[in-house]
Amino acid sequence: MQARQPTLRWALGALLASAFVVALGYGIVLPVLPTMVERLGGSTDPTFNARQIGFLTAAYVAAPVGAAFLWGKWSDLIGRRPVLVVGLIGFAVTLVASALAPSLLVLYAGRILNGGFAAAVGPTALAFIADAKGEDDRRTRAFGWMSMASIAGFLIGPMLGGLASELNFDFGVAVAPSQAAPFLLASGLAVAAALGVWFALPRKLLPGPSAEASKRGSSMFVPGEIRLLALAAVAAAGLGAFEVGLTLRNVELAMGPAALGLMFATCSVVMFAVQGLVFSPLVKPAAARLLVAPAFLVMAIGLAVIPTIAGFSEMLFAVSIVAASAGVISPLLAYWVSRISTRNQGVELGIQSAAVSLGLSVGSAASGLLFGFPGLEGAAFFAAAAVMGLAVIASLKLPLPPSHKAESFVVSRRSASK
Repeated sequence: MQARQPTLRWALGALLASAFVVALGYGIVLPVLPTMVERLGGSTDPTFNARQIGFLTAAYVAAPVGAAFLWGKWSDLIGRRPVLVVGLIGFAVTLVASALAPSLLVLYAGRILNGGFAAAVGPTALAFIADAKGEDDRRTRAFGWMSMASIAGFLIGPMLGGLASELNFDFGVAVAPSQAAPFLLASGLAVAAALGVWFALPRKLLPGPSAEASKRGSSMFVPGEIRLLALAAVAAAGLGAFEVGLTLRNVELAMGPAALGLMFATCSVVMFAVQGLVFSPLVKPAAARLLVAPAFLVMAIGLAVIPTIAGFSEMLFAVSIVAASAGVISPLLAYWVSRISTRNQGVELGIQSAAVSLGLSVGSAASGLLFGFPGLEGAAFFAAAAVMGLAVIASLKLPLPPSHKAESFVVSRRSASK
């Protein structure tokens, strides 16, 4: 057992890097999307451009709705390592295609393929962790680290995108270099992550069926599972509306790409501090699930106040609240789904990832649509806040994992015998 520890540590590092790069590939292009849409669409109409930005973001996150389940199932059959490598390489190639897109239609196709290949990373990496780290405490912390890596990518991505857009290269093609640079930077990082996965993950390790899946049927949802998946989708919808809404709000306030990048990057500091506490050994998994409802409440408050403020400092505080709350909710729900599941981890976490992608897609598209209507620019934030408020009620009682139920049954039997 001791001989495998270095391998698992290196593998976890490679998985964290992969999650970071895929999330960064999403966030790094946000600062240049407005100008890219304007150039490729040939329109300066704010309504048209706002809707296209929302739809492009939704196209990226909608692709995993179907692809995530298939990637997770494939990883159950052939192993986690090859699926991760294929996903990262495909992600890198399609980023280059998006960077050099000659038309808005090609950019849409590129973003859909970006999202489809990115969908291979999340559920497969979490399934590997679930296979390797069976104990509740270790699995919870590892899931938390994965979430921290992903959200760090989301938040640091816009900052790097803003910086990369200042670079100037001659690609020899009819494309604005400043807009292509963020895509190409993310593509190079994805290739590096694929190499890390190839050398760090065990080569011949195939996942076996979970103990619960072997005992019971794996095709049915267990009690409470649909609620957890719905909550994951709702949290993702709020995050999607937040990402697109903040990008368009930044344009509305004329803050510029650098300010948007700095805003997202500063949020990451708050997120790391909060997640570092929640997923530390000080907080047990059974207690951590009680934080979901308060996190939804805080997220609702943060979303509701964003349209009412225009100052940079106040905006920075509000978006930090939203980012920190989403960073707590997402990994806790993913962990809880994996614990109560009766399916193999790849399939189950593929379903969870599909639910998250669906939520991101709906939230992103809705935000872009609402911003396109004069006088309704803040409606996206208010609507998302209202939905988060409903999620507070739904998350007050989450299902217990099978082991916890069994433990409670034993304790009650012992008490009865006394």
